[in-house]
Amino acid sequence: MISEILDNSGFNTLIYDDPYAKICLIASIILEFQNQHHNDKHSKIVYIDLDAAFTSYAKARLIPSMEIQKTDDHIYQSQSNALKIYLPTEDILDLIIVDIIKSMNECCLIIFDSINSFYNLFYDKIMLSSNNRVKIGSLNRLLYFFLMLLLKHTSHFNIPFLVTSMIRYKRKEVVTSNRLLSKKSSLNFYVKIKDPCDLSVTILRHPKMDQKSFTIKDKVLRWT
Repeated sequence: MISEILDNSGFNTLIYDDPYAKICLIASIILEFQNQHHNDKHSKIVYIDLDAAFTSYAKARLIPSMEIQKTDDHIYQSQSNALKIYLPTEDILDLIIVDIIKSMNECCLIIFDSINSFYNLFYDKIMLSSNNRVKIGSLNRLLYFFLMLLLKHTSHFNIPFLVTSMIRYKRKEVVTSNRLLSKKSSLNFYVKIKDPCDLSVTILRHPKMDQKSFTIKDKVLRWT
């Protein structure tokens, strides 16, 4: 169970190169936490969905046992209100962070998905900048500030903070952000689809265990 390996004092960084594998694992993690905390007053799961992929699957009812409804232009919630999903834009990201911090004592898990899509919020400003490199450097600092601000509060309330980051293979002018997490990640793990039904998870770094891989059975989402 993923909840047993998540750390409460640093980033839990999920890296992936298959976005569908990431969605399948996150769906599994959310259901796991919901089952564990359904009678707990600290039962809310907060999801910052920067690439909107998970929200799209949930809206289409492609994730079993997970129905969400729109409550605001940028917010979706499950019927039980145990899952709250934010769809940020550039203008309201800071307000979303403040809102999450204010309700942190109600939470059992915070998800920041995905680091790479953070830059898409500011795409127009990057393109209009006369020096893209300087602009990206400013965005890196802003991203780091938001992540560290959330981490400070998740650590205080002893809540796992899960961050996802897609693997970027180096080539010129591609923004990579994994290095922002490299020094602060307590847990670093990788997911892929092992076969039509199962997920393979590899622990790359963990404060209490060596690198290892294991299989999570029957967690690949299917609709036939």
